[in-house]
Amino acid sequence: MGAYASSFQGDAGSLVGELTDPNQPNWITAHAEACALDIPEVERLWHRFQQLGCDSIGVLTQNQALQVTQDVFIKQSLRQVPRDESGGITFQTYCNAAKWMSIAEVEDKLRGVFKLLNRGKAVDRNIMKRILSKLYEEESEETITRLADIFVTQIDTKEQGEVDEDQFIEWVKTMPFETVNALLEFNIIPPELQDTRASASQATSRASIDELAVPVSEETLQQVASKVHGRDWVLFANKLGFTQNDLTGISKKVGKNVYQQVLEMLHTWQRREGDAATCRVLDTALRDGDFIDVANDIFF
Repeated sequence: MGAYASSFQGDAGSLVGELTDPNQPNWITAHAEACALDIPEVERLWHRFQQLGCDSIGVLTQNQALQVTQDVFIKQSLRQVPRDESGGITFQTYCNAAKWMSIAEVEDKLRGVFKLLNRGKAVDRNIMKRILSKLYEEESEETITRLADIFVTQIDTKEQGEVDEDQFIEWVKTMPFETVNALLEFNIIPPELQDTRASASQATSRASIDELAVPVSEETLQQVASKVHGRDWVLFANKLGFTQNDLTGISKKVGKNVYQQVLEMLHTWQRREGDAATCRVLDTALRDGDFIDVANDIFF
């Protein structure tokens, strides 16, 4: 995958992070334009990038990148992603990597997968045993050894005792294309969510604009807080204009009670927006924040 890094780096000469930051209103739109992505795609990627633990300027530091997971394959994947001068991963690079995975040809993706197995080097029986032992932790050493032998023997048509990149690609090509394509398919926004959003848009259009173009009530805010506090509400907060730093400040202010955190966030939004804090805006934020069911319960 490292060999294909130049295909999705896209930072040289056009560092979005030097022109804006997560606290600015153009953070999402600037990345959408620079990476040729739709705004909903960038919003979803930003939500995930925040979950990985990026810092206040939108960079996943080198130390944080290694602490994200104990999964060796994910760690190896992150090692292949281009870094900035300090060893961090910028949000722009993250977006470009996601775009590459969504549009790259199957063979390019396969070559990227091979790079993850042994950092691009040929895979022998010992390397294969290490990989299989991570995949099948409950299997005995004898079983792992047998599987590694079968893997190398079947693919190593050159009888060199190891599997190189071209052999790996040719072996995968013997499998049904539909199966391989399905395994490697990557959508920034899963198709099922795209369908749900389309249905939600249709549902919203059925309501009269006048019905929701009214200021939100305290009762409505409490209803929303009670329904979303037990779920992942960060994206919903983002839709109302809150950054991760804002949410951290709210948490410090009201304590660990998540319901109170959500309610304080909503009160802050209401105070900040004044008369513009309408049911329409709240309904849209809920739907775009993956709380379509909550929006339907409260507003329809």
